[in-house]
Amino acid sequence: MKVAKTNYCRFLFTIILLALNPVLSIRFPDRIASNQPLQTAVFALGSFWRSEASFGCFNGIVRTTVGYAGGSKANPEYRNLADHAECVQVEYDPRVIGFRQLLEVFWASHDSRQVFGQGPDVGNQYRSIIFASGTEESRLAAVSKEREQSKSKSSIVTTQIQQLEAFYPAEPEHQKVFLANDHLKHMIDKSLLSIYQKFELKRNPSYYN
Repeated sequence: MKVAKTNYCRFLFTIILLALNPVLSIRFPDRIASNQPLQTAVFALGSFWRSEASFGCFNGIVRTTVGYAGGSKANPEYRNLADHAECVQVEYDPRVIGFRQLLEVFWASHDSRQVFGQGPDVGNQYRSIIFASGTEESRLAAVSKEREQSKSKSSIVTTQIQQLEAFYPAEPEHQKVFLANDHLKHMIDKSLLSIYQKFELKRNPSYYN
């Protein structure tokens, strides 16, 4: 019994000493971050109006911004893109939707085998590009491209994979164009039904607000 009391007193003395001496004390974080930071991905897949709506309809997508990337001109504009492509920047919560799933949405949302265009929109600014940030995203993009190409050998997947150097937001009048149109949103939502089912993804709860 005396030994137990002695050990207990030593324990209390040690705790008091550590509390009073900041040099000796063990520092614990005030708060353990429970929220994983948002991540950003950029894709070019034809007209950025439709592209934005395609990604914006999924739960886990926090914010979408249309803009320009992939070229050399600084501060491009809609009427003066130079060698840039129209694209969409997607901010997402990786706890809800991951980069692999975003790639699936990318492939399902356009014809990656059409050269420099999508449907009636033809031109260099409508080319297909996955903009990667780092080697892991580049690897995932390359794997997904190979998988997409393996679906058919009759034509070539034209999608480029580039490291993102700069993203330039488009003018305000080009933001949320399709997202503001209920009819167009429903059309896009229906076209992505297979993606919902395949990955058990949910619609963004604010998509129809």
